[in-house]
Amino acid sequence: MKKWVLIIVGIILIGIIGIGIKINSDLNDVAEAFKSEHALNEPNLNILSESISPNQKYKYYEYQFDNGGFGYSRVFWSVIENKENKNDLKKGLIPNGYKIVEWNNESELKLEKWKPYYETNTTYDLKGKTEFNGIKINIAE
Repeated sequence: MKKWVLIIVGIILIGIIGIGIKINSDLNDVAEAFKSEHALNEPNLNILSESISPNQKYKYYEYQFDNGGFGYSRVFWSVIENKENKNDLKKGLIPNGYKIVEWNNESELKLEKWKPYYETNTTYDLKGKTEFNGIKINIAE
């Protein structure tokens, strides 16, 4: 009798573990669906604005992602080389706490500090005139 009880309990435990693994796998799939790629060929990408530098070498994008029924994501800013085959916006993502304002006449990018609503402990790493991914930037104080 004890043997049958142990077999039944074992089968139930294996079933529970299997269901747990399946649920975890499904949750990972859902989370992955909401992680959008920062690329110009991403179907859910919504470009809000874009601008080419005066020397035509770089281009910046202000964009967000359309999350379907969940609305739009936060706004991102990215600056990349202005080449036909360049579409990876992730490499040029501007750090949290800054947003792109405009280009100046010397093809330097003007950034402005801002406090993101989704992050309360933003630290500002960039100061004055500096370089970011090979692009000269000015930080507005």
